[in-house]
Amino acid sequence: MSGDLFARAVGCLAGVAVGDAMGMPLEFLTRDEIRARFGRVDRFLEPTPGHIHAGTPRGRVTDDTEQTWALAEALIASERITPRAAADAYLGWADRVDAFRSSFLGPSSRSALERLRAGEDPARTGERGATVGAAMRVAPIGIVNAGNMEAAVNEAYLSSLPTHGVNIAIAGACAVAAGVACAVAGGSLEDVVEAAVAGGERGQRLGVQWAGATVPARMRLALELVRCNREDPERAEDVLYETVGVGMYPTELVATAVGLVALYDGNPRLAIPAAAGMGGDADTLAAMVGAISGALGGIGALLPEWVAMVERVNDLDCETLAARLVATRADRLRAAGFRGDRL
Repeated sequence: MSGDLFARAVGCLAGVAVGDAMGMPLEFLTRDEIRARFGRVDRFLEPTPGHIHAGTPRGRVTDDTEQTWALAEALIASERITPRAAADAYLGWADRVDAFRSSFLGPSSRSALERLRAGEDPARTGERGATVGAAMRVAPIGIVNAGNMEAAVNEAYLSSLPTHGVNIAIAGACAVAAGVACAVAGGSLEDVVEAAVAGGERGQRLGVQWAGATVPARMRLALELVRCNREDPERAEDVLYETVGVGMYPTELVATAVGLVALYDGNPRLAIPAAAGMGGDADTLAAMVGAISGALGGIGALLPEWVAMVERVNDLDCETLAARLVATRADRLRAAGFRGDRL
């Protein structure tokens, strides 16, 4: 396998885990609350008393990383993701971690998983899911489809249906998957941003239609706000927070994630802490920023102590999982008649 491609795949997975863990203790706080309590975020923190995750150890990941790993295993085990394969992965994860009694499970996932457990069709159980849960976990789809945006978008769509079948949720997942697929294949920051917007445009046309703002339009807005405020990064963050948002809908969170990646030129050492410090759905925001920026820079762009901590605290092995995903990609290419590790 290509060493560079492998390094970017590892960086992508590690970025998810680092961002998730760094954002976890800041979830649902406002930007002003974070500034007052912690200052500028540049490290893993412990949740304060009274926080939804109070008592969770520093460096612990949430369902963002856990579902990412579950989807990765389904990709490795299946020829292609189907709604049934994805549903089985999510239900298996929920059972392993006792998700229904955790503080991590989002509202769309909870409702859909209950319907899946009752035996409903996994292609329909997510028909009311409009939040960002599908986008937070699709990084492995980008890895196995590196260099093939069309395949990444299609598989992201299928992976969304069991829990998030509304078009804005699908668009968010397709944007992240397409951005990661471009980044892992060695695309530039400009290429990756364009791929994310194009993926969002494809996904926006799929699923149950939502009346209101679209994910690609909000991504373009975020990118324009960054362009206009690039000389003052903290001001750019404030404008993204106030104008685009950090709530649980992809029209806010995916757009802000792409904006932060662009603001910090794809550097995960800067972009991930900035995302965590935005507040709101901070763990998911930072996980998506980590996925894209980690794929852009590769594992060498992340601080080694960050990666070591999340792997130790959560018993993760990013290199081994990345190697298996890259091997799955190679198997798919061989089956399709391609030779080597690039399309």
